[in-house]
Amino acid sequence: MLAAEVVDAEGTFRIGDIPKPSAGANEVVIRVVAAGLAPGAFNLLRMGRVPIVPTVLGHEIAGIVESVGEGVDPTLADQRVRVHPLLSCGVCDYCTTDREMMCSANSMIGHAIFGPDAMPRYSKYHNGGLAEYVVVPAANVDLLPESLSFDLGAKTHDFANAVRAFKLAETEAGSTIAVTAATGAMGVATIAIARWYGVRRIIAVGRDEDRLAAVQAIDPELVRTVTISPDDDARGVTGRMRAIEPAGVDAVIDYFPHGKGTSFVFGGIKTGGRLVHMGVNPEPLVIPPAAFSVNCITFVGTRNGTRKDAHDAMRLLAEDPKRYEDLITHRFTLDDVDRARDIFRDRQEPMWMAVVSPTSRTHPATAG
Repeated sequence: MLAAEVVDAEGTFRIGDIPKPSAGANEVVIRVVAAGLAPGAFNLLRMGRVPIVPTVLGHEIAGIVESVGEGVDPTLADQRVRVHPLLSCGVCDYCTTDREMMCSANSMIGHAIFGPDAMPRYSKYHNGGLAEYVVVPAANVDLLPESLSFDLGAKTHDFANAVRAFKLAETEAGSTIAVTAATGAMGVATIAIARWYGVRRIIAVGRDEDRLAAVQAIDPELVRTVTISPDDDARGVTGRMRAIEPAGVDAVIDYFPHGKGTSFVFGGIKTGGRLVHMGVNPEPLVIPPAAFSVNCITFVGTRNGTRKDAHDAMRLLAEDPKRYEDLITHRFTLDDVDRARDIFRDRQEPMWMAVVSPTSRTHPATAG
């Protein structure tokens, strides 16, 4: 079968034939129709969180069940599905209380390892969706609502992450939030579903004024923008946020993957507010602990959404699929994955969400 394997920590792809997987006990093989691609995968490669290389990336997967293994309901064959990418033990306190990303065995199909006990399951399912077929645990498969396209099915994980961020931000009717890195996939997903969580005002924070203007168009009534320039500082960013919300926002949902932006937006949070960080930003905070204490501000770190978050996201997406489909700005074939990586890396072209279709390609079909 055709696949795009990444062969080094720099994200170099090799496109070619690899063996087609088969379904073992409690597994299914999925014919991939759509696979999400995200810049975080390339960051994790460089961080050493992808311990098996070559590997097939692509943790966001939707397609059709090609075959089922022993112990799997045979009626699952030929069903439209999406894959929940989180792997965990399933029985620990974290796994049984909607926090499986904290499990010591946590990793993600087609992505990376996070827990110290992750390798046994990850080594079996490290290959992801940038291929014609993928094998996954049957327990990780969700039926895809008929109203959702395969593309939205693949990108459900992004929306599940946004759902998790809102839960941790504890928003309620009339809340105000700031969303950082607002021009990326997680930023636009969060802005697009904000009304579901009672938000009355969003401050979209980013580094490009024109791209922020495009994000504002997602919900012009709710969204205002703040641009961080290269020579900015915390005082300037806080001042512009406070000009929009003088009392400060109830929560910042922070997706900045690098830089001082996380520290810069702190002063825009109201007393008693929350800073929810999902960007995995390695830049040290320059905020003294006293500022958290005196202002009673809660810092919450998180990594991604859970299975329950994904189910909540699918119900949300099914209500207005067209609204969310429009957030997918780029569609690629396997032949185009190098270009997709370069767009993520260079940021020369605006990109919100991207999907790859392994079955739409210029390569000739392969038998397996």
